[in-house]
Amino acid sequence: MGHRITIVGPGAIGTTLAGAFALSGAEVSLLGRPGPHLDAIAAEGLVLCGRKTGAEERHRFPTASDAGRLPVPDLAVLCVKSRHLLSAARSVRTWIARGTDVLVVANGVPWWLLSTVEHTGGNPVLRSVDPDGELLALLPAERVMAGVAHFSSAVDGPGRVRHVSGTRLIIGDPTGGFSDRVTRCAAALAAGPLDAEAGTDIRRDLWEKLLGNVNLNPVSALTGATVLDILDDPDVRRLCAAMFEETAAVGAALGIDSTMTADERLAVARGLGAFRTSMLQDADRGRPLELDAIVGAVRELARRTGVASPSLDAVHGLLALRERVRGHDQTPGT
Repeated sequence: MGHRITIVGPGAIGTTLAGAFALSGAEVSLLGRPGPHLDAIAAEGLVLCGRKTGAEERHRFPTASDAGRLPVPDLAVLCVKSRHLLSAARSVRTWIARGTDVLVVANGVPWWLLSTVEHTGGNPVLRSVDPDGELLALLPAERVMAGVAHFSSAVDGPGRVRHVSGTRLIIGDPTGGFSDRVTRCAAALAAGPLDAEAGTDIRRDLWEKLLGNVNLNPVSALTGATVLDILDDPDVRRLCAAMFEETAAVGAALGIDSTMTADERLAVARGLGAFRTSMLQDADRGRPLELDAIVGAVRELARRTGVASPSLDAVHGLLALRERVRGHDQTPGT
């Protein structure tokens, strides 16, 4: 992987990656939206607090809110909410045209998924996350790498980010197998606090993470409950298991198989304790939710593969109504 790396979306996950790349000797810059967080990093540097010791590291990174003010990187890492992926891709289209490698680390069903599977009716556009197909045109599957983050970080204040838990990051090509660019990208993180690995089936890795997000995230946002509260309620736990089974059936219909059962996946979540999901945290802060990428896209795929999804439909309907009542537009790219 080249020496020059730009993080697009320097939030909690993006800045954790920025620090990890920097420790491996890369020249890192940040491209983000104007605001107190980016201003603080520009003025005072980024303070990263370690996962175990809480030790602080201060990094000085060039920052900008306009891609034209930064040099063209060898690698652009997009770490934005799914609904902002289109605008992020538009902002760096010049870099894409000039051959910059692109790694996308985001939750939910990726826009390119239908272009890599069979039994979808021939239309590769996943409209719940890419309504007009513009994202697929800008970043087709063969043009990007995908990252699955099994770690969490939090922004404690402008310019301050804390690595909370986990260290695993899986990087892979949407079309499967190993590639030099994936291997180089994983190696570029070798000296930092993250355990990056090259995955040979990133679709399966993405889907297995989704199997834990598709139920606990929306249910927590609806109820305000922690994951432990959800799993301690027998009725709600059964609902989460049903959502898992429906999502697993959709994956199987697409040729994406997982050996994990609902009980096993929920046990993994229970082991993390009484944590508040990312969707619940967004709900608490009055932010729009990643509903379309995490639940809506699975429902779209269910319809296209003929899989019944009554539990997903019910929870999605309730949460979509909640979002409309609060005035949050769920249109991707806005």
